[in-house]
Amino acid sequence: MKEILTVEKLKLKRSKLWILYILGPLIGVTLAYTNFYNNYKLFVQPGDNEWIEAWTQVAIFMGPFVLPIMVGVYAAFVCRSEHVSGGWKHLLALPVQRTKIFLGKFLITATMVAVTLFIVLILFLGFGLVKGVNGELPMLTLIGYCIKGFLACLPLMLLQLIISIRSKTFGIPLAISIVFTLPAIIVASTPLGQIYPWTQPMLAMSPADESPIESYFTFYTLLSILSIALLYFGIRNFAKRDIL
Repeated sequence: MKEILTVEKLKLKRSKLWILYILGPLIGVTLAYTNFYNNYKLFVQPGDNEWIEAWTQVAIFMGPFVLPIMVGVYAAFVCRSEHVSGGWKHLLALPVQRTKIFLGKFLITATMVAVTLFIVLILFLGFGLVKGVNGELPMLTLIGYCIKGFLACLPLMLLQLIISIRSKTFGIPLAISIVFTLPAIIVASTPLGQIYPWTQPMLAMSPADESPIESYFTFYTLLSILSIALLYFGIRNFAKRDIL
C-alpha cells in the first residue's frame, strides 16, 4: 500500500493541484466573510460569539457548493492518468491487488480533502484576525467542525471516485458533481438532506443551532452505513471489471 500511495503522489506531482488547494478555500472563505459583514446585524445577536457566527457562513458556502465540486475534481484527477493512453491496462497488469489500487486512490482523494479543509481553517483564522473578529477564539470547536466536515465527505469521495473510474473523460465526473451540487442548499432543509452526499458536509460543518439535523446519532449512523456501502460497492465493482 505504501508503494501504491507513493506512485499516486508522483502522478499528481506536476498537476499544479496547489492552485486548487488555495483557490477553492479562498473563494469559500472570502464569500463567507463578505456575506457575514454585509449582514452583520442579522447574524450577530447579543451574547453570540462572532467566530462561530462567521464560521456558519463558511459552512454554507464551502459545505454545499465549493467543497463538493472540489471533491469531484480531486477524484477525477486521481484517475486521469489511467484514462490516458490505456493507463488502466498497464496498472492492472502489475502484480497488485485491485482492492489496494482502489483504496490507494481513495486515500489520496481523502488526503486532498483533508488538506483543503486545513487550508480553509487557516484562511478563516487569518481573515478573522485581520478583520478583528470579536469574541474568544473557539479553536477546538473549529477544528471539530473541520473533522466533522471531512467525515461527512467520505460518501461523496467514494461516489465520485466510482464515477471517475468508470468515466473516460475528466468532464463527466465534474459535470455530475456540479449538477448535483446545485440543488444541495434546498435539499439540506429536507429529511433527504441527511443522506444526500452533496449536503452532508454542510450539515456536519454547521453549528448545532444552525443545522437542521435533529439527531446526530441518526445522521452519523446513516453516514457510516452509506460510506461502508459505497466502499464495498466500489471495491467489488472495480475488482470485477475486465476492461477499463
